[in-house]
Amino acid sequence: MQNQGIQKLLQAESEAAEAIRIAREAKVIRLKQAKAEAEVEIAAYKAQREEQFQALAKLRTGDSGVHQKAVAIETEKELAMVSSKVAANKGAMIESLLKSVTTVGN
Repeated sequence: MQNQGIQKLLQAESEAAEAIRIAREAKVIRLKQAKAEAEVEIAAYKAQREEQFQALAKLRTGDSGVHQKAVAIETEKELAMVSSKVAANKGAMIESLLKSVTTVGN
């Protein structure tokens, strides 16, 4: 009778150890699956954020060719304005300089 009780305990212990082993294996498999799923989600999120960044960067900086043309046009306008002001005031400035050079101060 005692022998049977010990056998049952040993058998129960063996079954419990097997159940624990199976549970651990299942846990390892599930952890690997979770890691793979997380990597897929991370990659998708990175791609989405990169796409948003590129769209924002394009919006903020615009097409560089268009931007360069706009800057060149604005520069030409400013240079033309400065040239016209120089031409308009050239005579008066020369006369003012000559007057101050030739006039002897008190």
